[in-house]
Amino acid sequence: MLGMNTQYSLDLILERIEAERDRIDLILATGDIAQDGSVEAYQRFIHDVDRFKAPIRWTAGNHDDRANMKAALSNGRTSIDRPVYTSDDWVVILLDSTVPGKVYGNLGPDQLALLDRLLTQHADKHALVTFHHHPLDMGSTWMDKIGIKNKDALHRVLKRHTNVRVVLWGHVHQNSDQMIDGVRYISTPSTCVQFEPGTHDFSIDHQGPGYRWLDLNADGTIDTGLTRIEGVDFEIDYSVKGY
Repeated sequence: MLGMNTQYSLDLILERIEAERDRIDLILATGDIAQDGSVEAYQRFIHDVDRFKAPIRWTAGNHDDRANMKAALSNGRTSIDRPVYTSDDWVVILLDSTVPGKVYGNLGPDQLALLDRLLTQHADKHALVTFHHHPLDMGSTWMDKIGIKNKDALHRVLKRHTNVRVVLWGHVHQNSDQMIDGVRYISTPSTCVQFEPGTHDFSIDHQGPGYRWLDLNADGTIDTGLTRIEGVDFEIDYSVKGY
């Protein structure tokens, strides 16, 4: 992607996770798992993260092929595609914000109804809601045109429930973290190229690839942080003005 060998950058991230995280209860992949949308790419991803022996949940991004994601699930691995994961104190809800053939996102009536139903069903648990596209403006003119188009409808559902603690997304290839009305809104960096924050036009950041870790506490609070790959000279074409 933009000159970067994304398999290499992912491998470095997975090695860093192995070195840093003694216990992993769940792996969340927030979309754009494969640039080409091929079955083989999704199978490779599953194979690569299987080393952690942890449950995996994924949701699609605008570069993904939903049919091929499902086709890649075999040998009883269909749980990867389930929209919910529960623990003693938390429920993780995964939504599909993709619009076929479009870069921007939208949450259809079925997804909003699913969110409402699962938040009601698990009202006794703290909730983390995740999807691919950003539900808040990021302060970048070009980027804010390709977020969730019906974000107001999403926020209306979220505000009807008192158990939502975290909203998490990918897509923006950058870090952000803010508290709004008692809910923590967080984006995560990409395992490949990063996008420069606060720009009018498309721009590539010089920060390295990264991943976000989250510790979900029993009282509904979270601890979270980032790890980035530093000191590696990735081949990136910074002259590219779009992707």
